Amino acid sequence: MNRKELESKIMWNGGGTGFGICRVGNMMAWELQPPAKPDLLSIVAVGLPKGKYTKEELTKICIFSERATKDYNTRNRYRRGANLICLDKREDGKWLRKRMSWTMGGFFSDTLDEAIAVMER
Repeated sequence: MNRKELESKIMWNGGGTGFGICRVGNMMAWELQPPAKPDLLSIVAVGLPKGKYTKEELTKICIFSERATKDYNTRNRYRRGANLICLDKREDGKWLRKRMSWTMGGFFSDTLDEAIAVMER
């Protein structure tokens, strides 16, 4: 699969990761959204910009996203309102990995593989 195809299979996030002063209000608004069509592409949201990820990283993210979303779909009818998994490659090389609602605890892994392993527990 080429880079453009990989990028099209990922749900990109430019709207935050659940941190900051407005996080409680945003979480409430998110959780209370009625199901809508079209539904979300995935339950994994990946931080922008797209160019900071290698093709290998995009491939791993795609595989994880498809697996996590398929698992979520076995228990739920709609993805909108899900407690999204947020992934983001930081400037310092660490990986942000958290659920949208998490406000305490460790949020960073040294590698993408570690980040995915934490989110699959």
